[in-house]
Amino acid sequence: MILDFNNSKLLQYIVYLLLFITGQSLSMWGQYVTLPFKNLTYWQAFSMAIPFAWADWFFMTFAIDIGHRYKLVTPTQDTFLLIILQFSLVLLINQFYLKQKVYRSDVLAFGILLVGYFISFFHLVSKAFNIPIPEQHTAEETSTTSKKIKKYGGGSGKRNKNKDKTNKNNKNNKKQKKVKFLENA
Repeated sequence: MILDFNNSKLLQYIVYLLLFITGQSLSMWGQYVTLPFKNLTYWQAFSMAIPFAWADWFFMTFAIDIGHRYKLVTPTQDTFLLIILQFSLVLLINQFYLKQKVYRSDVLAFGILLVGYFISFFHLVSKAFNIPIPEQHTAEETSTTSKKIKKYGGGSGKRNKNKDKTNKNNKNNKKQKKVKFLENA
């Protein structure tokens, strides 16, 4: 069985999740790796943690790109997934690396986060109340929209002629008011 990445949603989700989980695992490990060491200087802590941040950036760049290019998730769902992964990784790091206790309220909070993610991912509230679900746009569609905006003068640095005339009129009015004020004084 040969899977075509462009047509296989399952493969896209697997790659997206693997990249996302790898990136966030590296990120969270980098944030906590220095905690057991009490006598580190700021530079030593920074030099220990920054490679993890760079690796996180590398993996997350590809994960976000895949998620948005193939319309797998929305930006809000990316954020939800980030929070859920970081929360669960903090629980694991606390339990096994820092040897701190994980409480029932921590696990309950994790469950609440999961419920929120599934409500967002499957659009459960929108479907229950027949609220239209907005379409996701690909990067190509967004760049086409940007080109159209530039074509009609938006964001191109060109000045609006009508606005220039209004500014000239305002300047002339201010000059006239100043002259009248001086004449009356």
